[in-house]
Amino acid sequence: MARGRPSKKGLIAESALNLFQVLGYQATSIDQVVVEAGVSKPTVYSNFPSKLCLWQEVLCQIIKRSESILIDTLDTLKDNDVDFYKGWQAIWLAWIDTPDRLAVYRIHWGESHKLTEQEQVYFEQFEGMLSEQLRQWMAVHNIASEHFFVLNAVSKEALLMPAVTHRDGKCEDFVQLIKQLV
Repeated sequence: MARGRPSKKGLIAESALNLFQVLGYQATSIDQVVVEAGVSKPTVYSNFPSKLCLWQEVLCQIIKRSESILIDTLDTLKDNDVDFYKGWQAIWLAWIDTPDRLAVYRIHWGESHKLTEQEQVYFEQFEGMLSEQLRQWMAVHNIASEHFFVLNAVSKEALLMPAVTHRDGKCEDFVQLIKQLV
């Protein structure tokens, strides 16, 4: 493999991520990726035979980065002896804090009819990381696992959905809300 090839592949994937974040999957074309990355069309196609393969690579990179961020967040919360409710909120806020993760939700929810079963597997892995960290946080504080579904559903509606849809629906009393649920 050529010495510069991995960096070109990474540059192409990063350029595609920037476009996917802004335009979504459907509106992003390989021609736009070529311009954004500053490479030739054959270079893009030699690394990614299709836009779907390019999206899969971007999604895998987002999953890798997200996993380390979640682990670091959980470790920091444990080290600082944060109470359950503020920690639960902190995990969610860290999760929704980056445009790449929000783009994953927008693309998966809005354009899933264009995606394959493999992207569904990646999306389940993506969401599974968050669920695992939240469940670990519950275990640290001895919160019964039967509370997970309700806490998760309320958190998605109160924090994730406004962030994904760009709507102004911020839940000002989120910590108080989830205290009532446990």
